[in-house]
Amino acid sequence: MKPGLRKYVCDLTLDLNTVNRRLSLSEENRKVTCRREKQPYPDHPERFEVWGQVLCREGLTGRCYWEVEWSGRGADIGVTYKGISRRGWGYDCRI
Repeated sequence: MKPGLRKYVCDLTLDLNTVNRRLSLSEENRKVTCRREKQPYPDHPERFEVWGQVLCREGLTGRCYWEVEWSGRGADIGVTYKGISRRGWGYDCRI
């Protein structure tokens, strides 16, 4: 990592209350895996119901830097507002 980026590093933790039921969290909520079977998460108003998405618990402000590793077919990584809609198939629900 370049020394200039080090000051912007953010350690992110995935939010168990927002994770879609077809995703499972592991490694202290720092790893997400796609699953065929639904996971037995309790109902929560912040949970993504349709899209396979999860938010981080930490909010981001200013400049931030983080790295992502993935394996398999691919991954979509994005940034959104906490108030993103969690219900339905619309693009207003997609990160």
